[in-house]
Amino acid sequence: MTNTQVIEALKQIKTYTAASLLDEIDYAINVLEKLEKEGVKDPLNTDFAELLKK
Repeated sequence: MTNTQVIEALKQIKTYTAASLLDEIDYAINVLEKLEKEGVKDPLNTDFAELLKK
């Protein structure tokens, strides 16, 4: 599964979610979009401490 696939799934879920959760879903989408933009393709298996050293 890729970040792009998850982002698209979250956008679809956002359509059907309660209004009280829209900010949380938008936040998750923004985080994944930023990770994708920064080149983090597999955030669950990425050592972010190593990325900070670069």
